[in-house]
Amino acid sequence: MSENSKVALVTGGNRGVGFEMVKQLALSGYKVILTSRDPEKGHQAAQKLKELALDVSFVQMAVDQQDSVRQAAIEVNERYGRVDVLINNAGVYLDFSKELYDIR
Repeated sequence: MSENSKVALVTGGNRGVGFEMVKQLALSGYKVILTSRDPEKGHQAAQKLKELALDVSFVQMAVDQQDSVRQAAIEVNERYGRVDVLINNAGVYLDFSKELYDIR
């Protein structure tokens, strides 16, 4: 990897706003790591962008599972050595004692 290449990681990058962020960062010249908790959907999304000649790779990560985050961090460090831009797009709902519509 070139020292001049900037590395971006986008959580929840397999669809919606996350997918578009991955695409736009890659179009801007970033090497982008797309993460998704679902490996099949993540690989499919990364492949779709690779077919557009964009520099996108996939790493599985479920942001609500500490072991998954830890493993993804190890993998990213081994493969890229750094992350210059982090987009925390994936969301989780952890307050199971309240209904989502009751949170204010």
